[in-house]
Amino acid sequence: DVWSLFLTAAVALMLAFLLSLGDWDRAQAAPTVTSRKERRHLRLLVLPDAAVQVKKRPEPAVGSRDVGTRLRASLEGAATNIMAVVHRGARPPWGQLQLDAAAAAGHRPLLVFVNSRSGGGQGAELLRELHSLLHRLQVVDLREEGPTPALRWWSQTGQRYRVLVCGGDGTVGWVLSCLEELQPEYVPPVAILPVGTGNDLARVLGWGGGFGGGSVVPVLQKVSEAHAAYLDRWRVLCRDVLPTGRPATLPTIGHERKTLIMCNYLGVGVDAAVALDFHQMRERRPHLFMSRLVNKAWYLKSGTLNPLRNLCKHIASKITLECDGEVVQVPSNVEGIVVLNINSFGGGCDLWGEASDNDGESGGELSDDGGERDADLWRSLSCVRPSMQDQRLEVVGVHGSFQLGAAQVGLYAAQRLAHARQVRITTRTSLPVQVDGEPWLFAKDGEIKVSYKGQALMSARRAASAHAVATDVIDWALEQRHISLDQRDVLMREISRRAQSGSAGDRRTATGMPNLIK
Repeated sequence: DVWSLFLTAAVALMLAFLLSLGDWDRAQAAPTVTSRKERRHLRLLVLPDAAVQVKKRPEPAVGSRDVGTRLRASLEGAATNIMAVVHRGARPPWGQLQLDAAAAAGHRPLLVFVNSRSGGGQGAELLRELHSLLHRLQVVDLREEGPTPALRWWSQTGQRYRVLVCGGDGTVGWVLSCLEELQPEYVPPVAILPVGTGNDLARVLGWGGGFGGGSVVPVLQKVSEAHAAYLDRWRVLCRDVLPTGRPATLPTIGHERKTLIMCNYLGVGVDAAVALDFHQMRERRPHLFMSRLVNKAWYLKSGTLNPLRNLCKHIASKITLECDGEVVQVPSNVEGIVVLNINSFGGGCDLWGEASDNDGESGGELSDDGGERDADLWRSLSCVRPSMQDQRLEVVGVHGSFQLGAAQVGLYAAQRLAHARQVRITTRTSLPVQVDGEPWLFAKDGEIKVSYKGQALMSARRAASAHAVATDVIDWALEQRHISLDQRDVLMREISRRAQSGSAGDRRTATGMPNLIK
């Protein structure tokens, strides 16, 4: 017993020593926060050390254990408490932690999810800096655990916290799906620090096309000043098509292949072929993808030297496109169909273009058949202004991978096909498909159905600062219990709608020279 007590005490002292060394290392690597404004914002974002406690184990009945056993339990508890200095050391399991609401009063903590594998090592650098700035409970490395445990714990604290996702669009979609599954009473707004390759969702929300490095402190300050924005999310169901004429009384034989959630866009054809070739190359040779710039260079190679492009020629004869229950004619010169939820594709390209005030204008070219019906369709679509929260999708046709590259510099606009609430695509042959950058080869005789799923609450920097002030006032009113959660959601939606309407005229579009490349 004496030796076991001595060993327990030695382990506790060793843990304390190792944690103190970690403190010194983090202090040396900690970024300098010089301005008074930065310090004030950080104080509000950082959870105080005293606010986090380890749940106490129930005390055993008196006399149930001898003195040596109780001493050993006491030393083990001391070792646990050392490990529970979670701001400076390793974090205990979420279930062993609790929050003191009184100690956290007046703070608006930020929960940060970091994909440390993103950005060619940039995610790992962000992780180290965030650990030196924020409480240990506020930084989650997605390489070690998923978002759900942290979101569940924070949702149970009653704190009005915000979420920052450091990663690409796929990482953001993962966090949004976890929030949707939990269905917390208070839904935190989600901001983005883009360290992926395309970062299209971050672009439309005003967070930029990629983190340029340097201190993360200015980003944390911008998160606290952001306003609310709502994002439509769509269910993409991919399955076999049942044989025609099959009696409804017989059991279903078509099995579901994939069910995905779409935030950005869906592509069938040439754009998905490029994404699939890029994905396969990265899986085979991950060491060649070390930075965002290098990744874009490999993406360009996939667009120019891609054998899968041959599958996409004459795609009009290989698919059937239905929008809101009506068959849409696909022009014969189109090699891909893209279904858009946001006005950014492939790293900042606006395939739809801006709405026209002139009813005679149209983005893109008419189909080969022409006709009065086509002219009426283009006149109606030319006035459509895309929105990420109108529960509608924009459907366009693209003419090739070279044209997609030209769209990056404003020399090409895709052909507008439809503006719909539901989209259904059936395939007659095997074709590449991608959803938010996740590509695969879809077998023939399949069905892809896109339908509305719900909305996600995001943080955006697109609009004027007045919307951010209104968002802060609503959060204050909720904390003071002047309004309910339902009233808060209604006000947030209205702020999001007005913010997007006010910034619609400031959008940078790719329709300056729509038909220079055909």
